Amino acid sequence: MPNFLANLLNFSRFKLWTRTAERVIGVDVGSSSIKVVQLRREKGQVILETYGEMATGPYRNLAVGQAAVLPPDKLTEVTHDLFREANVTTPLASLAIPLGSSLLIIVEIPRVGPEMLAKVIPIEARKYIPVPISEVALDWWVIPKPRPTESEKAAREAEVAAGDEVAKQSSVLAENKLEVLVVAIHNAVISQYQNLCQSLGLTPAFFEIETFSAIRSVYGGEAAPTVILDLGAGTTKLAIVDSGIVRLSHTIAKGAQDITVALSRSLGVDFAKAEEIKRRVGLVERYNGQSVTPIVSSILEYIFSEVNKALTVYQAKQKRAVNKIVLIGGGALLRGLLELAGQSFEVPVTLGRPFDKTRAPAFLENLLAEAGPGFSVAIGLALRHLQSLD
Repeated sequence: MPNFLANLLNFSRFKLWTRTAERVIGVDVGSSSIKVVQLRREKGQVILETYGEMATGPYRNLAVGQAAVLPPDKLTEVTHDLFREANVTTPLASLAIPLGSSLLIIVEIPRVGPEMLAKVIPIEARKYIPVPISEVALDWWVIPKPRPTESEKAAREAEVAAGDEVAKQSSVLAENKLEVLVVAIHNAVISQYQNLCQSLGLTPAFFEIETFSAIRSVYGGEAAPTVILDLGAGTTKLAIVDSGIVRLSHTIAKGAQDITVALSRSLGVDFAKAEEIKRRVGLVERYNGQSVTPIVSSILEYIFSEVNKALTVYQAKQKRAVNKIVLIGGGALLRGLLELAGQSFEVPVTLGRPFDKTRAPAFLENLLAEAGPGFSVAIGLALRHLQSLD
């Protein structure tokens, strides 16, 4: 299958790497922590050299796990500390742009050639982007038709055989239109990341929206749609990937931090203690003889309800059934969450295993499998660069 994801957000002016470099770091600047992964390519294999995470909360006098907006000097400080602790040895870096700092839309236009497309897309994008086009970096990708599953092929063949005129007309109309994924990032955001690289002495290979990086590290290339559900600290991000293309992107305004806050209020402890309880007890053990599941159930039920709504709308519109849900992000590490999610959705739910795409010592297998969901973005970033060397 063509690797459509590797071509997205291919802003040539930011691609500064040399073709000979085969060692790179992926840097994921999240709301509550920063993660780094260093990979190298050797004899066709991707080798994990080091990885690490540093909480941002303490750099703003907040607790570990709390979302923190860092000023440039503090962001540089925490990233520098992380690189030192993780023993990062290469300046070549790929960085993730937060989904909240970007805009992803799908526009439908009449079928036109590449030259006309370049003129039409900025005009269409103006309808959705609340700032002048000159203030954003704009990229787009024509969405190929999804690969039908065997059951979908059979259904369409049956419609044609039965002489379904509505189905035939719909097919003709679809052939005369293009669906285009349009991506916009504010130039000011890109400048912030360029300044971070400069202050750390990094050579930026590229910047990429975090969603695409995560997909690259955990998506299996299935023909049926797959949901990538990223449970972050402040928000939960949902992406539906169909035949390698992001067909729907949605942000839910609740995340792992909300669970900690609920525990703090209900148990009468401070945030730091509540975060400790969340990580140690999860949804499977008891704290002082009390199950914490009822305390956090309303938050998880809200998140899962929003996901189910998005799935219902997508499946009804596209007439394609979602195949599975992959959980990633730091919040996915909550003990017992996978089982609870499995009870809340009608499709299989798995944890992302991005480290499976790297080679590492066997004794680290269990540790990497446990930590993997939180490093999906960082690994996807580094993988893109190494794949570009082929």
